[in-house]
Amino acid sequence: MNPVTYLTKKLRANQALPFISRANVHVDIGCGRDKYLLKRSPCAVKIGYDQQLQTPIADKIPLESKTADYITMLAVIEHLEFSSKLIKECFRVLKDDGRLILTTPKAKGLWLMKLYDPGFAAREGDHCCHFDRQSMSFLLNDFFDIEHYKTFELGFNQLFVCKKREK
Repeated sequence: MNPVTYLTKKLRANQALPFISRANVHVDIGCGRDKYLLKRSPCAVKIGYDQQLQTPIADKIPLESKTADYITMLAVIEHLEFSSKLIKECFRVLKDDGRLILTTPKAKGLWLMKLYDPGFAAREGDHCCHFDRQSMSFLLNDFFDIEHYKTFELGFNQLFVCKKREK
């Protein structure tokens, strides 16, 4: 793995980890071969899905409803053509007090990513879409409220901590 890509993965995990407390189940979609975030999670049960592990998630998470305390997707949602289906599925799988934690790059940082890791798109896939706070709020609208938002990596990346809405 490109050293800058590894550093970026580490920075994303370090942004998410403070929002993950000791709980029962943590699901990480797009965990990567090394399961970097899951290895650092304080949760008792850690479940990872990733196309690199031959466990891809398209629009169905193979878990019972209201199973997970946390679902994380770090630098994943921008690769999904039908992200709204997966958001709905996250809502189903999360417990009522569960949290969805996302990171996604801002569109303005794409040039930088291509500069430091030119082979990224060939390995990981192109970005289908880019989100800002407004478009993420729209995507999450029926299912989650953004509880915490911040930018990091000089404003090129974003963290969304989302609370499940009551239905």
